[in-house]
Amino acid sequence: MNPNKLTKGHNLMWESSRMMLPEHKLRIREHQKELKKQTKPIFDEQQISLFSQLISDAIQQEKDVKIQIFHPYHDQCLSGKIKKTTPEQMKLVSPNNSTWISFDDIIDVTIL
Repeated sequence: MNPNKLTKGHNLMWESSRMMLPEHKLRIREHQKELKKQTKPIFDEQQISLFSQLISDAIQQEKDVKIQIFHPYHDQCLSGKIKKTTPEQMKLVSPNNSTWISFDDIIDVTIL
């Protein structure tokens, strides 16, 4: 049998180096999380006006909408009726809760 570094008793000098400190594990996890980080898309005026038109149609027709919201690590989808708007945000009401959504965070709008 040809000994290698995994053969018992042949790697005694490096046996203790197999341990990882909690700080190292935490830093590795943080680095892996940063690798998955997304950048926020930039929309042209045509796409923004389409979102605006869809939102206004949903308000006038009192229809439910599905809105996709940007998050650096995972996008979030909310659905419900739009009850109130201001120049910067809108209030989305679903049977479970109500949420104020900034227009800058919207990635996609769909009328249900």
